[in-house]
This record gives sequence, structure tokens and C-alpha cells, in this order.
Amino acid sequence: MALEHDLWIIVDEVYEHLVFEGSKFASPLSHPAIADRVIAVSSISKSHAAPGFRSGWCVASEAFCDALLPLSETMLFGNQPFIADMTEQAVREGSSVAEGMRKRYAARAALLAERLERDTGLTVHRPEAGMFALVNVAATGMDGTTFAMDLLENGGVAVMPGASFGENLKFWIRVALTVEDSAFEKALDRIVAHANNLERRAE
Repeated sequence: MALEHDLWIIVDEVYEHLVFEGSKFASPLSHPAIADRVIAVSSISKSHAAPGFRSGWCVASEAFCDALLPLSETMLFGNQPFIADMTEQAVREGSSVAEGMRKRYAARAALLAERLERDTGLTVHRPEAGMFALVNVAATGMDGTTFAMDLLENGGVAVMPGASFGENLKFWIRVALTVEDSAFEKALDRIVAHANNLERRAE
């Protein structure tokens, strides 16, 4: 489609190192026919668990990078040099924490899906990478925003309304997989109890 309609592709590859076992990372940069119109962006935020440094990069054609350089120099003027040095070292040496995060997030995603789909009417979109999972809460009779607020106020669990990411996710919530196992399991118990109560009321 990009070739047919003379489009560029901007791809966020920030989860490249957090792809779960059984899934495979793929980048449009690997396709020579379109590589010259691909802009791949990433950062150390996820792979190195360093979101606070706000440090990232893009990979694209030489012509694009030449055009981008003056803009990036203006944007980054006054930025701390140690952050750039740290980022270069992180990219060269790889991440010592990504594998552990990947395994923990995958296990929590699987547990989330198992519990909610077994014990409630909620359905889980099982992620193949990253640190979040989406849950459809339509069976409760609520949209995602209403459910999220109700869960926070009456269940003591904070989740993100799916509508924050677009109207197509109106009946979804986003659950973080970054919480320690004991707290995550406690939150699951609360979500299950809360959803079952709402489903009974919706019948």
C-alpha cells in the first residue's frame, strides 16, 4: 500500500526486545523495496527500563536523516551530554534486563487471560509483546471508562480506559503487566469479584 499510494511508513519499534516467546519481531526496514520510505523510531525507555531519560532515536534513509538533523539539533540543544553517551552505550551493549521483563510480562498476560476468561465474562486480547494487555468489559454492561472509574472507586484497582487510545476501544480497558506478582494476583482477584458483581447486575 505504501508503494502503491506513495506513502511513508513510521513504525514504533520500542517493544522490539520485549516480544514474547512464540512471536517474532518484524521490521519494515527489512524489506528493501520499501526501506527507503520507512522511519523506524525507538528508545531505551522499554528495553532498558529507563523511561525517565526520554532518550530515543530514529532509523531512516540517509536523505531523511540529513533533513532531520537540523531539527533534532534545535530540539536537543542544551540536552545533557551524559544522556546521549548513556544511550549510545545502551544500544551498543544491549539490555541486561529485557529478558527478565519479557518473561514476567508474558507470564502475567497469560495469567490475566486465564483468570478473566475462566472466572468472568470478560475477554482478553492476548498481547504478543510489551507491558500492557487489553480487556473487553462489555459483558458488565459498562463502557471502559465507566468500568475503570467504578473499579478504582469500589475495587481499589487502577486501569486505563481504552477510549484514551481511540473510540474503537470504547468497551476496553488497558491493564499494566508491570506490577509485582503478589500485587498483580491481588488485583486480579479484585477485578474478578468486581466484574462478576457487575455482570450479575447487568443480567
